[in-house]
Amino acid sequence: MKIHNVQRTSRLFQSLVLLLLLSLVSCSMPTGQPATDPSLQQTQMALGVQQTMLAQNAAQGANATIESQQATLVAQAAQATAIALQSTQIAQQGSAPTVDSAATQVALSVQQTLTAQGGSEPPPPPEPTTPSEPEPTTPSEPPPVEVDYDAMMKDANILLYEDIVNQPKLARYVKKTLDSMGLNYKDDGSAKGWLKSDLLSGGPNGKGWDLIIIALEYRTGISGEYFTYVNQALNSGASVILEIWYLDQISGGEVSTILTKCGVEVDRNYVGKNRAPEDIIVWPLPGANENPVMQDPNGGLTFTKVWTTWSYDDLGDLMQLTGRGDAQLLLGTLATSNKDHGVLTVCMDGKFTLMTFSSHSYPYNVTYPLWENMITNALKVRFAGQ
Repeated sequence: MKIHNVQRTSRLFQSLVLLLLLSLVSCSMPTGQPATDPSLQQTQMALGVQQTMLAQNAAQGANATIESQQATLVAQAAQATAIALQSTQIAQQGSAPTVDSAATQVALSVQQTLTAQGGSEPPPPPEPTTPSEPEPTTPSEPPPVEVDYDAMMKDANILLYEDIVNQPKLARYVKKTLDSMGLNYKDDGSAKGWLKSDLLSGGPNGKGWDLIIIALEYRTGISGEYFTYVNQALNSGASVILEIWYLDQISGGEVSTILTKCGVEVDRNYVGKNRAPEDIIVWPLPGANENPVMQDPNGGLTFTKVWTTWSYDDLGDLMQLTGRGDAQLLLGTLATSNKDHGVLTVCMDGKFTLMTFSSHSYPYNVTYPLWENMITNALKVRFAGQ
């Protein structure tokens, strides 16, 4: 709106200047007619200029500075016109006609000033400004979500097969551990038919098993197709803990698929050399204590207190790494080696735990912390993979 007001004001002043210039020219030339009173004409012009300035100032106060400059120029033009009229009157009284150079210079100055101020053409509108784009910000990472593993473990689908049921004089170490942890589980005892059915069922309501525990400690066991079902459960995301003492007898069968995937093989049969209790002692291997199975929730595990439950003729199997999987040996009979002589292996990103010695070679207070650790971490790995 202010730009349009300035344009109208500029055009009005141009018209006034042109009118004054025309009056200047007409008055400067002799016409042969009787001269009119120059003072009357000058007074009327001055009044017209003054009225125009007052009207413009009242309507356009915001442009007072520009209009004041233009009004001054018009007044200068009026003054030049008056001078020219006086010269014309003198010429008509008998002197030769002359042109007032001062008036002409004033008129030219007014015209040049108006042109420099943009009176002939309206000033261009201001260039539109484009808002600057905000600097890209890197979204902050959301805080890690706290996982309530205790609640998840209590809701886990756990399957237990523990063949020590056939030895009523021996406590069921695994069952006691699950009960102490307050976990729910499906207990198949030593019923092979139930185990097969549950493995093939896909878990309660077809939701899958979170953890399958097969503790083959008694001197009879399962083989063949059962390990095919176990492998299928692993492929479906379940965690598996397998306790077995006769792996050297069946390692060429269906279980070999699991061992190959894990990255271990049978090194030798675990037999007591001197038929003495110290032959049963196993040790944490180099790097083992960095694994959560040896620390969570129980640390400082030792296996120096032994029982001679199974005599010394066959204590289990010693495993060695093949280099093809991610297997890590945690316990073994040779404390300086973590490549062979192993009796506890963890692999498949913690989903598969292989125990090739017997729980009842040690008192319950020795093996309970290990079983709690194995169960806890097997379930955490399962939940983390969901």
